[in-house]
Amino acid sequence: MIGTHDDGLEKSKTALPPAVGGSINGMRVLMGLLLLLIAVAAISGIVVALSSGQPTVAFIIGLVSVAFFSRIGC
Repeated sequence: MIGTHDDGLEKSKTALPPAVGGSINGMRVLMGLLLLLIAVAAISGIVVALSSGQPTVAFIIGLVSVAFFSRIGC
């Protein structure tokens, strides 16, 4: 026909759409929960060490947890 710009080629649809896998990855959720658990354990360890009168142990726990989370963040 005169008015169409079809070129006669059919476009293939073999590529998956961008959101086929979903936006929530189960492994990332599990890792996020694990990081949250480690953070809660570190904070509670610091609180327990300070409340029992051991500021050196609390400082060491805090230092290790800050080093861990700074490594995770970078």
